[in-house]
Amino acid sequence: MRSEERSPNARRYWAVLLFVVLGTLIGVWHNNRNDRGAQDYVEGGVRGVVAPPANALGRVSHWFGAQTYWLFHGHAVAEENQKLKERVAELEGENAALREMQINYDRLRDDLSFVRQDGAPKIAADVITRRADPKFDTLLISRGSRDGVKPNSVVVTRNGLVGRVFEVTPGTASVLMLTDQKSGVGARVQRPESRAVGVCEGDNSAVLMLLGLSGEADIKKDDIIVTSGLGGIYPKGLVIGTVLEVKEDEGNVGKVVRVKPRVDFDHLEEVYVLP
Repeated sequence: MRSEERSPNARRYWAVLLFVVLGTLIGVWHNNRNDRGAQDYVEGGVRGVVAPPANALGRVSHWFGAQTYWLFHGHAVAEENQKLKERVAELEGENAALREMQINYDRLRDDLSFVRQDGAPKIAADVITRRADPKFDTLLISRGSRDGVKPNSVVVTRNGLVGRVFEVTPGTASVLMLTDQKSGVGARVQRPESRAVGVCEGDNSAVLMLLGLSGEADIKKDDIIVTSGLGGIYPKGLVIGTVLEVKEDEGNVGKVVRVKPRVDFDHLEEVYVLP
């Protein structure tokens, strides 16, 4: 009876011993092949069996983590996103302010050279409104009689002639722009070979008409038109604009000339008044 009871235990010990010996032999064989740089078929086989399920398990774990991340961290992420949005808005505001400061600096730097150009006094004024009445091309500026502005004071920018003051209060002045249909200014072709004289008039459009030229007047496209000084309001030599087109007037013996103003009336921000 005792020998029969011992035999199963002995078989178990022998089985364990056999596995230990086989494991040792396989380990020695594996190390020997690695030392020689030879391919290990056992290791490759194990990898081939284990790798696919391990990779699949990793993908499932990654997908599950991505799906459940919001459940555990959603509130913190939302707060962080809101803070980032607020910071971006703040930086955009600062950037816009810096761009505006740079634009103003560049404009004032250019205007400074214009103010010092001929030594004549010039009163700087901001444009308050443009075309307050759509039927008239006028400006309202931020200087008035207490600043030395008077009716018929000439208004300019560094680019050229804007128009003349027609109404004044102590703190503001209304300006009739060159493009208004009631505006007119004595004009001359600046080119030395010509010096033809006429009158530039507005018609509430973006261009001026140069009238009063004879059929023999020497004028051509791209000629610069300046004030002639005739008429007693505008001083001589202020730039008015550039000739866009020259046509023969079929009804009269003369020429019809369209002039593009040098000043961009739609984007005026600051002007200068010649007292």
